[in-house]
Amino acid sequence: MSSDLVPSAVRRVVLVVLDGLRSDAVKVFDLLHLSRLHRRGASTLRAQTVSPSVTACAMASLLTGASPDRHGLRSERFHIPRARGTLHPLPRLLAEHALPTSAFLTKVPLLMGGLAKRIATFAGIGETRFEGRGAFDVLAAASRNLEQQERGLIIMHWPDADDAGHSRGWMSREYGAAAQRMDDAIGRLLTMIDLDDPATLLVAMADHGGGGGTRKHHNSMHPLDLTIPLVIAGGSVQPGDLGPSVTLPDVPATVLWALGVPRPESYAGRPLLQAFHALPVAA
Repeated sequence: MSSDLVPSAVRRVVLVVLDGLRSDAVKVFDLLHLSRLHRRGASTLRAQTVSPSVTACAMASLLTGASPDRHGLRSERFHIPRARGTLHPLPRLLAEHALPTSAFLTKVPLLMGGLAKRIATFAGIGETRFEGRGAFDVLAAASRNLEQQERGLIIMHWPDADDAGHSRGWMSREYGAAAQRMDDAIGRLLTMIDLDDPATLLVAMADHGGGGGTRKHHNSMHPLDLTIPLVIAGGSVQPGDLGPSVTLPDVPATVLWALGVPRPESYAGRPLLQAFHALPVAA
């Protein structure tokens, strides 16, 4: 376990995964709420996702802190990881410190329901709900937890931009409308949580970009597929540019640090300490 812990005021983290949102879409489609978050938080439009740049691989890294080489998910197909080494899923680590995790996603096909529940159980997620088809449906499903869950981790996965990218192409008119819906949902979310409260930390990020290698996909080494936006906001956050060296695995490492949980050596990322106000270290 790492020893990079200092006192922190954060008690809960709200993590929003904006599936398939390209960094340049924030300006191209004038995403007002994300732009405001970008300015008021610790943020970058130059973060890098994992490779391969697909949702299953990225979500596995977010939930385990491990690189794809270690967790073993290297395709677009979701499955229980066949790891090359011990994994320490983020929700399980939090549960060991009495910090609950809840996750909210859109409905999955009936035949995938059993697998989705097994993955959630493997990760140690205490409450998982699959509701609706888009960002606003998922946000509505999470509303009770956003109001009542004062500790731990709340995860939301919004698929709108990814769905439109695959069907109509990244940066198409339909993709822009989907990106705007997610931005509007961010605006609604900001009325439900208090970003001046140092106890709440909001992380909004994409899992991958898209339209780099091919117009309707995102699985390539093209910069447009690999580059993602990342915003961290809250009363404990020091606004500023996080720079270009931030990677997706830095997010689970940062969640652990913020909630005061030691980081296992299996975690590939590093806590983004520059995102936070200076905190006193006990003598």
